[in-house]
Amino acid sequence: MLGIRRFLPAINKTLAVVAGIGLFQVLTIASSFSQSSNLRSLDQLYKIRDRIITQLETPPSPSPEPTLLERFVTATANPQETLIQDLQAVEIQILVEQRANDNLQQAVRLANQAVETGRSPNQSIESGQQTQFLWQQALNNLQEIPQNSFLAPLTASKIQEYRENLTTATSQLQQAKSKLLGSIARESGLSAKASIGICRLSRECLHLRGDVPPVSPASLIKLPIAVALMNKVAKEQISLDKKVYVTSGNFTEDSSTKIESKQNYPLKTLLEEMIDRSSNIATNQLIDYLGADYINQVLENRGYQVTRVNFKLMGEKIMPANPGSGRNRVTVNELTEMMVQIYNGETPGAKFLVETLNRQYDRNIGFAALKGTQAQWLGEKTGENSLVLGTTLAMSIDGEAYVITVIDSSSGSDTEMRQSISKIADYISRNPSFIDFRF
Repeated sequence: MLGIRRFLPAINKTLAVVAGIGLFQVLTIASSFSQSSNLRSLDQLYKIRDRIITQLETPPSPSPEPTLLERFVTATANPQETLIQDLQAVEIQILVEQRANDNLQQAVRLANQAVETGRSPNQSIESGQQTQFLWQQALNNLQEIPQNSFLAPLTASKIQEYRENLTTATSQLQQAKSKLLGSIARESGLSAKASIGICRLSRECLHLRGDVPPVSPASLIKLPIAVALMNKVAKEQISLDKKVYVTSGNFTEDSSTKIESKQNYPLKTLLEEMIDRSSNIATNQLIDYLGADYINQVLENRGYQVTRVNFKLMGEKIMPANPGSGRNRVTVNELTEMMVQIYNGETPGAKFLVETLNRQYDRNIGFAALKGTQAQWLGEKTGENSLVLGTTLAMSIDGEAYVITVIDSSSGSDTEMRQSISKIADYISRNPSFIDFRF
């Protein structure tokens, strides 16, 4: 021990180098040393370190007097300096391997905890979240182990195993949360065909039958039309003040709109009346203005695989001219994503669309549902016909924005729809991690 003290400054200098040059450079040095030395274990490193220290502590043999010729030849490097450099490299590699071993042991401990938590007979959303968290943390520890570590071969197989376990845990957690949504739907009086979708604006999402198209989207189809219109206006630099003639063929029953046929209206007015007052006449004229092919191409380009506009809207009796062919289609998941894009500012004209959704005249569903909750209503589009009732709305809870979409068959009513939205908002208020799959 007395001898090693002579080389403590070199070892301390090594630790200072590790702290000063950063992990990447340390791993580079360590990798170079381990490859050149063909090492395979931490024990080997300890033995090499001991051997180098012994060599450094052994007094060098006296050198013979150099010859005249040797005096003219450049002297080789000092052997002791070379040994000190080797000692520093070994110390760095030891530090790397110790950290790798610590990360591996911690990963294994976390994985064992995850397995035990997952075996609990009374699985809940909370236990599912804990299991998911433990697998993610275990995976994070494994990913801290560098590829040039002695443990890298073992780590690679474990990373694959832990990723599969994390995927399974996440899927099970999503199923548990979807089951809870099903319970909320039943308790609220919604039918067995009800679809619910919830997303944060950061796109942590949850759904119940969210990928199943309802029998009809009713007036909810007006939101995709608005998105397509704003896309055209932005790309072709068309003013929203441009006037469009409303043909008599697009007339059908409207309950509260001011739009009349055989009149000119600015695009802005037609869009506002389509969303705010749910005008069927304005909607039909905008379908003609854009063309169904254009609308559907925009929707496809924006990643919507199901949502399509194929048919004009009608009132109780009057069918508009050239109504189209096929059914209009949406899903709860795609409507929710559409609202997320709008409120994230990812859609052309998003600011105007947010303002329009905030002015919707019909406030009997989402707006009314959030009264008395901790959620703040931000905007909404409702839809109703003889087949379905639905809404998609944005809300804020404690500064975090969410989108909720609910669609049910005509057997439902405003009351059941309001109850489901209110229960969801209350649950999220009490359990913010409910819509949270982040780590």
